[in-house]
Amino acid sequence: MGITRTPEAKELLYARSRLVMFAKAFGLQAIDMVCIDYKDMDQLKREATEASQMGYTGKQAIHPNQLDTINQIFAPSPQMIERARRIVEMNEIHQSKGAGAFSLDGQMIDMP
Repeated sequence: MGITRTPEAKELLYARSRLVMFAKAFGLQAIDMVCIDYKDMDQLKREATEASQMGYTGKQAIHPNQLDTINQIFAPSPQMIERARRIVEMNEIHQSKGAGAFSLDGQMIDMP
């Protein structure tokens, strides 16, 4: 394709975005590309954070030293787990009343 790889990987943004879209459309997990500079943990953290924000469900690793960083970024935080628990709880309450959408912490929650 004639592209030049850069640490920011902006030249791959379109392809990475499409991969997430197609994976989600077909009910598949989207696993992000490897960080080729396997010794640069700051770059790995940036790439993994961006991938998580884009909707990827994980990231490939080429070295065992990368695993802790990748797992830390893709694992749900205690706050995310608590919010999900509250959403499920409130959804059950509203569904039992025949209501669909509801508000939680100032945000509308509805079935996908």
